[in-house]
Parts: sequence; structure tokens; C-alpha cells
Amino acid sequence: MLLKSGGFRPTAEAERAPARTPVGINIGVGAVVIVAGALVAAGVPAAHNGWRLDLVAVAVAAAAALTADHLAMAAVVPLGWLVADGFLENRSGDLTWHGSTDMYLILLLVMAAAIGLAAGEVRAQLRAYRDSQRKRTP
Repeated sequence: MLLKSGGFRPTAEAERAPARTPVGINIGVGAVVIVAGALVAAGVPAAHNGWRLDLVAVAVAAAAALTADHLAMAAVVPLGWLVADGFLENRSGDLTWHGSTDMYLILLLVMAAAIGLAAGEVRAQLRAYRDSQRKRTP
């Protein structure tokens, strides 16, 4: 018995899937947001180092919420640590390990990325729900 194939046809779900922004673009967006956050944090006096590092964490969370890209955040979080360590904790881009301060910063950046990614996912789900409601209403 011979079977005739109709060829490859994508599923209906694949046809409806929205085009995602490439990971490289999302990493670039994250880098720009990190640098902007570091520039704002540089205006805070050095005596308030915790506030300076918190501003970088807010920038990481904003980048994560904006892109909602897990893979891009795997590159943006270390970039945030490098910028914060080199330009906010130290001067002129010198990278050194400060023990508990750097451990706090790493944990803070990872948590900020997780919160930002969750916010980005919620935003995407709400947008999808709103779009489905618009299609359903005549």
C-alpha cells in the first residue's frame, strides 16, 4: 500500500505564534537599561553604596520585565554585576571581589531578574487574554 503525503504543514498553533524578538536584541536592550541604571546610580553618593546597587537591580528587573526573555537575562545579570562592581563599588572598571557585598549583589540581581521575568510573563498573559477577548466580541 502506498501512502501519499501532503508535505510538511505547520500546525495551527505554530501559525498563530507571535514572532519573538531575537535574543541578541534583548541582550542589547538589557545592556542599555543596565548602563542607564548605572548612570543614575552614579549620581548617588558613594557613602550610600546599598542604594547604588539597588538601582542597578531595579534596572535588571526593568530589563527582564521589558524583554521577558530568560536566555537574555542569563547574559544581562552577569553584565549588571560587572558594571556595578567595576564602576559603582570600585572606580575605573576595576573588578575585585568584596566578599559578602558581592554575594549580596549577585543574589539581588538574580532575584530582580526573576521578579522582572515574572512581571513580563504576567504582562504577556494579560495581553493575550485581552486579545482573545477582542476576537471573541463581534
